Amino acid sequence: MIVALRADASAAIGFGHLVRCLALGHALRALGARVAVVVRELGADAVGRVRDAGFDAIRLPAPEAPAPDGPRPPYSAWAGVREDEDAAQTAAALAELPFGRARRVVVDHYAFGAAWHRAVADALDAPVAAIDDLADRPMAVDVLVDPNRSEAPAAKWAACLGAGTELLAGPSHALLGPAYARAPRWRPRDAVRSVGVFLGGTDPGDHAPGVLRALDAAGFDGEIEVVATRAYPRLEALRSAVAARPRTTLSIDLPDLAAFFARHDLQVGAGGGATWERCCIGAPTLAIAVADNQRRVLDPLAGPRVIRVADAATPDAIARGLRPLLDDPALRAALSAAATRLVDGGGAARVAHRLLRP
Repeated sequence: MIVALRADASAAIGFGHLVRCLALGHALRALGARVAVVVRELGADAVGRVRDAGFDAIRLPAPEAPAPDGPRPPYSAWAGVREDEDAAQTAAALAELPFGRARRVVVDHYAFGAAWHRAVADALDAPVAAIDDLADRPMAVDVLVDPNRSEAPAAKWAACLGAGTELLAGPSHALLGPAYARAPRWRPRDAVRSVGVFLGGTDPGDHAPGVLRALDAAGFDGEIEVVATRAYPRLEALRSAVAARPRTTLSIDLPDLAAFFARHDLQVGAGGGATWERCCIGAPTLAIAVADNQRRVLDPLAGPRVIRVADAATPDAIARGLRPLLDDPALRAALSAAATRLVDGGGAARVAHRLLRP
């Protein structure tokens, strides 16, 4: 079975969509599938990430010019080209694979909807599945994977899916890399000795410096580890800010974040895919919605006390959210226990089994 995955990474998109596709790719490969990953050149070296993970990388060309105005799905600018152009280029690239024809396509991209799904499915005569959590546009797929927590996932997607679509919903389907199922879990301590900070691979809003100021304002004087990637747009400025601080270090391009989430007593991080990674490890977290779509991930977790969510992405709001977490070991332990009950690290295997089922 040859399975093609379609995702992108860029300064605007971040790496979350690509990371969860690669996690699914590992699970598919463990079941005997050959995986090819289709990415467009958008300046974030997505091809390098795919190859480092051991998969065949199919590169689509960089956009030549901004896509013209007209009716388009939300987030369509993220693709850099029109939806129909991307579908045609993706189908053409997958039709010419040297090792055979793709029997299934999985797409993880907010810029594409039902028109893309139908065009690729018809061109390749292969079913298309989607990974998505927005429920903001029609989807023409046979399987839809939405890892977000929802009280009524079927109602959430009712206006977007056809009658024949199977919905795999909830954090039990969170797509985590193979390291997470067996990684060491977070262990409680009476005091917060160190804090981990990860605002996504690119942190387009440049929130990391504000988090450092918030930790100061909250009175924390322990060790801080900030994690970023080479695609971080203001990396040199972040290096300088970290170097000027005592007991603060910067880690770049960690192969996975499981050990990072486990070794610190408290995490401060953006919403998105890393939310489920922190939950799996059991790391108590103050989460920050650094993009509108991240509220869909974070808000359903705040009520049941799985994570704490900052009121806003400002240093003052972050400091207010930090103080009770820094002061209360029982609160940290309760958040950790609730998080690990929600995410067990087996979601990618569950989804892979379903996608390979005849």
